[in-house]
Amino acid sequence: MLTVIAIAVLALLAFLYVAVPLLVPGTSDPLPDDRDPRLLELQEERDALFRAIRELEARSGMSAARLESLRNRYEAKAAQTLSAIDARKAELVGKRQRAAGGSPRRSATVPAVVLAVFIGMAAVLPSYVLPRVGRDATVTTTDVDAARRLQALMNAAASDPTADNLIELGDFYIEVGQFEDARAAYLQLADRTDAPKGAFQRLAMIDLQTDLPSALEWLKRARDVDPFDPDTLTWLTEVSYALGDLPTSLDAARALEEVNGGTDPQAGQRLAMLEELVPLSQAVTDDPNKDNLLALADVFWRAGEQERAVDAYFQVLSRHDPLDVTALSRTGQMLLRAGRPDDAVMVIERAAEQAGSLEQLEPSSLFALGNAYLETGAYESAATALRTYLDGSPADPLGAAVLLDAAEARARGEEPSGSQAELALGQQVFAANCALCHGATGGGGVGVRLAGTPRAANVANVSDAVRFGRGMMPAFQATLTPPQLDGVVAYVTQVLATAQSP
Repeated sequence: MLTVIAIAVLALLAFLYVAVPLLVPGTSDPLPDDRDPRLLELQEERDALFRAIRELEARSGMSAARLESLRNRYEAKAAQTLSAIDARKAELVGKRQRAAGGSPRRSATVPAVVLAVFIGMAAVLPSYVLPRVGRDATVTTTDVDAARRLQALMNAAASDPTADNLIELGDFYIEVGQFEDARAAYLQLADRTDAPKGAFQRLAMIDLQTDLPSALEWLKRARDVDPFDPDTLTWLTEVSYALGDLPTSLDAARALEEVNGGTDPQAGQRLAMLEELVPLSQAVTDDPNKDNLLALADVFWRAGEQERAVDAYFQVLSRHDPLDVTALSRTGQMLLRAGRPDDAVMVIERAAEQAGSLEQLEPSSLFALGNAYLETGAYESAATALRTYLDGSPADPLGAAVLLDAAEARARGEEPSGSQAELALGQQVFAANCALCHGATGGGGVGVRLAGTPRAANVANVSDAVRFGRGMMPAFQATLTPPQLDGVVAYVTQVLATAQSP
């Protein structure tokens, strides 16, 4: 309340500072009177004539008649100049008087109108509150209803700090984006014996943004409260997996499968992967030989964890066999996704040489090689690799056909049509930025399935998601060029959306 009063007083002072000079003109300082150019010119002429007359008195080499003639001429000119000066001064005084006097009606009307406007604004603005557009919460931006609700929740939590009151207060803080205040509210429950699982789950969700180990500990405490909560088990599976705590992840995944009764296919796939992964990880820890590393990398690769797979493949190449075909070809695929097509070509070509021919490479490596050739300008080689890919068992025939059309056109020295070029660019952008989550053929993974889905055919929907992000999907507006954005939208809506779902 004191803040509102202080602001009102300051506003009144500002109003008076502006209004008083309008209402009482005599209280304001007059503006500086700039010298009139014409008057200045006349005054300079006057001074020059006076100097000339004085100089005549000092001249001795001139006849008296000549001196008298000059004196009469100068004096006559000086008299005219003095008259002109007096006339100009009278003219300027008249202008100032008219400007100062003005029309009495107008002089009274202008301040009255200004005063009426200020009074109207004062009457209207107190009932209007600017909408909140950020996390700041000042008297000018806070929603009044929200502030009152927050005050009520704070009072309730202070007078009766039950779990329900503190959680409701913390949830409201999250609603308005004040996460640190929310965390402080939930932490009041952390050491209490009656702390509900929801408090620990919420603390975990807040810490997921900045501190994964802390989030994992909160999830473990939530599971202690309710060992069979599916949300806790799902998050515990994923967070512990992200941190490399595979035994905890496997234990949570098994419990989740039991709770769900085997009805969640995605959870079942995760459990199957962990069942393979945990013993292999332990085997690599005990004996990091080539076979163990290749088996571990293959599980990661099939599960869509290509980066973790390549870590294991790199150990194979650097410690055991620098010419292993699978390790080379899959490392090459990841080099392409990392935006290094030249390195990808070199590594996958070495894999093909060791395998004996292009046909001996796995299809995904052929597709990556064709894509990398196209990016580096080796159009004939790109066409050869893509034809070999299409002659086998292609997982993405439509995407390969798009690239093949572009490669063949450029190999002939022609530019592909506008739509061909756009789709080819879109496929390359998708492979580099989207395939890791949505799958190389749009079949889904961490991200949603795109192949054969009606939503993926909606240009506005896809364009909005690509440019501004959605859910866990990042925004690409700032990282991709306009042609790349248009290309990947066209590829998703025109190629993937019309493909058969894998």
